[in-house]
Amino acid sequence: MAISFFYYSFINMGWKTVVIGTECTVSLTLNRMKITIGNEYQNIPLCDLDTVIFSHDRITMTIPMLSKLVENNINVIICDSKNDPIGIFQPFNNHSLVFKQLNKQINWKITRKKKLWKFIIEQKIQSEIDVLDLIYEDCDELETLIGYKNSVYNDDQTNREAVSAKCYFGKMFGTKFYRDDKNDVRNFALNYGYKILASYISKCITARGLLTQLGIHHIGESNAFNLTYDFIEPLRVIVDVWVEENIKDSFNSLVKELNIPTNEDGSIKLDVNGNIEGLDMKLFFNKLRKECLRQGLDSNILEFFTLNEDSPYTELGRANTVMPTYMTNMMSKAQNVCQSM
Repeated sequence: MAISFFYYSFINMGWKTVVIGTECTVSLTLNRMKITIGNEYQNIPLCDLDTVIFSHDRITMTIPMLSKLVENNINVIICDSKNDPIGIFQPFNNHSLVFKQLNKQINWKITRKKKLWKFIIEQKIQSEIDVLDLIYEDCDELETLIGYKNSVYNDDQTNREAVSAKCYFGKMFGTKFYRDDKNDVRNFALNYGYKILASYISKCITARGLLTQLGIHHIGESNAFNLTYDFIEPLRVIVDVWVEENIKDSFNSLVKELNIPTNEDGSIKLDVNGNIEGLDMKLFFNKLRKECLRQGLDSNILEFFTLNEDSPYTELGRANTVMPTYMTNMMSKAQNVCQSM
């Protein structure tokens, strides 16, 4: 069963994070979450749960199950077909004095907000200092970051957050790394981790009768989690460290497993057509098929990851899979049927 568990301790609350990443049915049975895959099932007591991440687009869940998860203040995260978190469920009336708390939040003074943002940025830079000091023995950037931390003004008027982040990420992931690079797998991992972390923070905010929409510094009109992304800043390094230690090694392992040729700087070699140079297509597509089977994808989808034995490559050197050939044949048959009518 493709279900993952992560354990950590809290007092008087759930302690399991369950990631469901395959097609299944999730239902409520005797105050337990029942996960059924084919003829197999597993029951997990609700009192053990802290977070459930639904990371497959063919999961079927009953309304009583969803109601119980929300009622027990269990963090529920929904992912899209790309396994990217796109939403969370939050309970109403999670605080006995919700209106009083909301009224206080609305009337927070501007001077207080500016001081709070200054404190948050100082803590964020301190977290960056602690991480670099932990990972690297000799780090010249530490003195620079300490200087940035000591020069933060109210509301971070001199934008010490941005300059410290540039210095920090440059050391953490290399000077060529930048957060807007959609081709860098580390950015996908960072965004995923930040969203999971944000869901926990949102849960804590609503538990205290506050609105995630009303932020201290973030004031985006279309952002429903302004306050969440105010509080997340000092905690982002938790995700950064995991990505630095795991994603690079995973990528290198995959490159080695598939015998993908690389340049001296570690980047993948591409030919004039933009294809990976010297890639063993059969090895690569076998890897894709295994991943599809692991995720429980529909059998028809597998045809996209099966090379055509008669002509595995196109004229441009790209993979020629069974599905396009199958679709062409079906269209040809359909045309013949139409002509005969």
